[in-house]
Amino acid sequence: MSEDYTLLRSRQDLAKKLLALGFKIGPFEIRAGDSPAPADLALPVFRLAKETKQNPADLAALVAQRIDLSDTILNSVQAVNGYLNFKFQPELFARAVCADYWRNPRRYGSFPLGKGKTIVIDYSSPNIAKPFSVGHLRSTVIGQALYNIFSFLGYRVVGDNHLGDWGTQFGKLLCAFELWGDTQKLQEYPTRHLLELYVRFHETARNDPALETRAREWFRRLESGDPVARERWQTFVRLSQTEFNRIYQLLGVCFDVTLGESFYADRLTGVIERALKTGVARREKPPRNPGRTPSLDEEVDSEETVVLIPLDSSGIDVPLILQKSDGTSLYATRELATVEYRIQTWQPERILYVVGNEQEFYFQQFNAALKLLGITVPCIHVNFGLIRLPAGRLSTREGRVILLEDVIPEAIERAKALLANRELTMEEKETIARKVGIGAIKYADLSQNRRKDVVFDWNRMLALDGDSAPYLQYAYTRTCAILRKAGEFNPANADPTLLTAPEEKTILMHIARFPEIILASAENYEPHRIANHLYRLAQDFSIFYDRIPVLKADTPQLCNSRLALVEMTGTVLKIGLALLGIEVMERM
Repeated sequence: MSEDYTLLRSRQDLAKKLLALGFKIGPFEIRAGDSPAPADLALPVFRLAKETKQNPADLAALVAQRIDLSDTILNSVQAVNGYLNFKFQPELFARAVCADYWRNPRRYGSFPLGKGKTIVIDYSSPNIAKPFSVGHLRSTVIGQALYNIFSFLGYRVVGDNHLGDWGTQFGKLLCAFELWGDTQKLQEYPTRHLLELYVRFHETARNDPALETRAREWFRRLESGDPVARERWQTFVRLSQTEFNRIYQLLGVCFDVTLGESFYADRLTGVIERALKTGVARREKPPRNPGRTPSLDEEVDSEETVVLIPLDSSGIDVPLILQKSDGTSLYATRELATVEYRIQTWQPERILYVVGNEQEFYFQQFNAALKLLGITVPCIHVNFGLIRLPAGRLSTREGRVILLEDVIPEAIERAKALLANRELTMEEKETIARKVGIGAIKYADLSQNRRKDVVFDWNRMLALDGDSAPYLQYAYTRTCAILRKAGEFNPANADPTLLTAPEEKTILMHIARFPEIILASAENYEPHRIANHLYRLAQDFSIFYDRIPVLKADTPQLCNSRLALVEMTGTVLKIGLALLGIEVMERM
């Protein structure tokens, strides 16, 4: 892998040179700069200084004197305040980066990292009978971006939309529909009507606790195959999926598998029996405070005997409950059945769960239970922050939701308004507005660290300038416009050594860093690294565009060389945005 791209290869070369001097350094301890000054690569020596009990500045000076940079494309090293700052030989660096790119432009930045390996990604996973709100957006777009990134790195990726179509909440919904449901409203606007019923149930249950008992009975009937319960539930599922699919189509999101929790219903008894037989689980009363559960809808009666997995051996004092006293399952039971199925069906190297921060404790329980059950495939919680309203968190129970089907048309209309005076056909305006509007929604999420909460802000989410998808999309169209005006050009006639202006060197460094940014995004499950890198590239390309003549360069060869740089920039923008699930256009 280290031999595929210039920066990675240079890091590896430096690590070997330092090892020859007796210092063990990981290649990624050597940092890449974002600009040609003050360093192209830099190594902080503070860890080494601490290990060898030396002054960092003295150690850096000593290494700078002794390191041999021959047979590398580095030509200088300077010790500065405990750092070793390395500079590339400009002509060799430019040639190496361009050679990397022209080897396979369409796949620039990819690696055969995942050859022969499978990853399952569980993402989006909305609850049936609830509208698709902006609260579902994060899992959906983060999961799709990770799907794209790992696919680009050669993995076989299975995208699984694990629909929430089972559980106690459906007992509540069936109960509410029996009391207040309207068949005509259900057909006209299904998930909105079902949300109304769900909210009404919780409001009424505050003063009428007997409703909870009726709801539990409805769920028991559903699990036992009662025809009335099953038929109504299937209607809820069918109508909800139709609405979800419309949203997915607008977002350009797709899945390899869409299996709800109900798919695993016939596997639940086996999961429970195996856990009991091996002694991992046992029947007893749960603790009076059973801790946080994966869903606020899954209450457990602490006075009745349940099936649970004690997790004390893992340092967790809250057991994982698999079966309630009335014989019905819980979310965890269904998740264990799901992971068994995924392992049997796809033999994944790992399974990613793109689920909110609030489920962190549950995943600690879940992974501890998997270990006790002998399941060794890593199940990784790719956590993310909530989308909050200025008044507080979104809440389906309280009816505080912002529907995605309202947000998307608004974004498209705002984009369309920007195109009003452009010389484009109506069809072109419609297509561009869709790509710009939806791109803006996705980028507003993906450009932020996934772990942080996001306060919903129409202006922030639908921003069409600054650090936004439209800004990046427009940078790409600029590259296309330059190349169109140039007509055909032959990259073979380009001479990378002519790219000596600071603006050109800066763009070359961005292009050189792109492969390792993709790697870091995959290793840390952080698509925002790609988004942030593309934004910096677009900013510096704008500076290059304003200051450096391309078509009016002094010589034809210099023009060709700069056109090659423009094409490389456009390709990196296009590939990076595609990894984020954002479309580009040649005119805008």
